[in-house]
Amino acid sequence: MHIERLDFENSPYLGVFGLATDRIALIREGLPGNKLEILEEVLSVPLIETSIMKSRIIGLLSAGNSKAILTTYYAWDRELELIKNSLKELDIDMRVEPIMTSHTALGNLILTNDTAALVSPKFSREEVKIIEDVLDVEVERGLIGEYHAVGSVGVVTNKGGLVHPDATEDELEWLEDLFKVEVYVGTANMGVPFVGSCMLANSKGVVVGSLTTGPEIVKIEEALGFLR
Repeated sequence: MHIERLDFENSPYLGVFGLATDRIALIREGLPGNKLEILEEVLSVPLIETSIMKSRIIGLLSAGNSKAILTTYYAWDRELELIKNSLKELDIDMRVEPIMTSHTALGNLILTNDTAALVSPKFSREEVKIIEDVLDVEVERGLIGEYHAVGSVGVVTNKGGLVHPDATEDELEWLEDLFKVEVYVGTANMGVPFVGSCMLANSKGVVVGSLTTGPEIVKIEEALGFLR
């Protein structure tokens, strides 16, 4: 199984409540065991249940790839320690770094895989350098379809990418060159173009919002490299 529909307490916006990489997934606290089992089976990585700033919207307050996790600077010390200790117990060497910026919705503003990152132009050059250092990838500033929230309107793994239908052909070519994967346009959750908010995906699988239609699932599977 590499794709599954799911909801988190009746919300189909899974990307708001979690962050998936090829090594671990951060998941909001409080989900029932059967849903955690589905996530772990489909994504094929260990899950770390946590909060950030005592909030369950950890997908908005963090971003990351297989090398590191960035969180808002205002994450509580005990939350950062929980993540770091969990990684240590799993024998996974990943950086966990809070970044000082006024833009706390990192998950909305950063789109990354293990090759590169696209970040909103709202980040300063100094902030971009920090992101580049922590994630250990090439970082560019830019928009997708005129949206600053590149992490919300896109999802990218080490196998493929899916972005907002407003992305132009030139933007798709640029994204493919940046991330070194094929990038498609599409929607989830019955036509929602903010695909990054609708799913949790890595190179091993994808869990999509419960409202996602059959045709959308086919496009998502193709875009993320499961039908190629």
